Amino acid sequence: MTILMMMIFIIPQSFFFLKLPFIAVVLAGVLVGGLRGHLKIRSAAFVSYYLIFCLIATIWSFIGLAKGNPQVAVVESLRVYVAYMVCYFALTIYVSNTAYQTHVDGIVIAGSLGIGVITALTPIDELFQLGWIPEFVKDEMFLGVGFHDGYIQMNNVNIGMLAFVVPYLLSRLFFNAGKKVRLYLLLGLIVAVISAIAASRRIIVFLIFIVPLLVYVLSFLTNQEIAHDGRKWGRAYFLLLLAGAGSLMFGFFSGLDFQTGILGRFMEVFDSSSESPRALQHAALLSGFYDSFVWGSGFGGLTEVVRSDERPWTYELTYSRLLFNGGVLGFSLIMLFFLVYLLLALRAIRGSAHGGVYIPLLIGFLSVSIAAASNPYLSSFDFIFCLSIIPLILNSQEYPGQLSTTLRSWG
Repeated sequence: MTILMMMIFIIPQSFFFLKLPFIAVVLAGVLVGGLRGHLKIRSAAFVSYYLIFCLIATIWSFIGLAKGNPQVAVVESLRVYVAYMVCYFALTIYVSNTAYQTHVDGIVIAGSLGIGVITALTPIDELFQLGWIPEFVKDEMFLGVGFHDGYIQMNNVNIGMLAFVVPYLLSRLFFNAGKKVRLYLLLGLIVAVISAIAASRRIIVFLIFIVPLLVYVLSFLTNQEIAHDGRKWGRAYFLLLLAGAGSLMFGFFSGLDFQTGILGRFMEVFDSSSESPRALQHAALLSGFYDSFVWGSGFGGLTEVVRSDERPWTYELTYSRLLFNGGVLGFSLIMLFFLVYLLLALRAIRGSAHGGVYIPLLIGFLSVSIAAASNPYLSSFDFIFCLSIIPLILNSQEYPGQLSTTLRSWG
């Protein structure tokens, strides 16, 4: 399972044939363990989460069929949101019955370093024509790099995973960990942030700003205490953010050119031009929603804006597409669904010995959900692992003292 999770982080949306044997082994283990009574389902909410989610996805898939949407698009929705979620149901049963809390940090740090290596090698290989990365790997991972005036723009499927990796590592620093573990967390965070900046992933910068706020809010809601070292880290972090914000304001009011280079690239996130690709998608999806605002178009609905000739039903704007596909009823159901189960997860964390891991996991889930607003992250096997974080927490077994003992041994 550890190897599978590392592959999900490092090579998402690619090389599925490498992941398949590991998935099959874990599923077989779940079947055998279940028959022997070694694996337990401790929460009815854990089962109902997957059941309700798959039911909603099935209903709106059949609505898509009834509306005459492309069958391949409907089948794709059933595969991702039903078949894959059933797979994750079994995988999550397995993980939640282990002391996974002791291994999460190592997996995420390893994922960060793996992403960093690929992010560094890609532009170097392209710039100097070294041929280190085989063409089939570039094709499978959609590796591409563009050198522009003052910044590099990369196309790399695993960069999207930084929407989970960076918030998890950053928020984890606020909670108890040994000194050596904290050093590894910081190393992983630095590599992940550099990778995000090198790839011009502007959403990561936004997430970096809001993660501390999420840490304090979720800690308050769950009665989890932020560690003494975490409070010191938080003060230093806020001072760093203040200095960065001050530098930006100074540069802006000093008349420095914000339109070129990497800074200009990040400032483009505030572009509200009606001609931008995302604005055109949103307008088209909103128009389609008005045409069928109660039930929506169903999964696989099409608009006049096409982002991919091969898969014209795909859009970058997850929630605009959800509103278009689900209408008021479907959109409201799914939002209410996640709100209810998020509250159940927060209740489960109260008093837990592993809140220092659960809260960063939840922040990772919330961060991917935020990033998905302008990126099609939640539409593949690898990225929807985030949707299993809430049920994982709900079904987790408490191992009193084990986490702190492990961290002390590391530190």
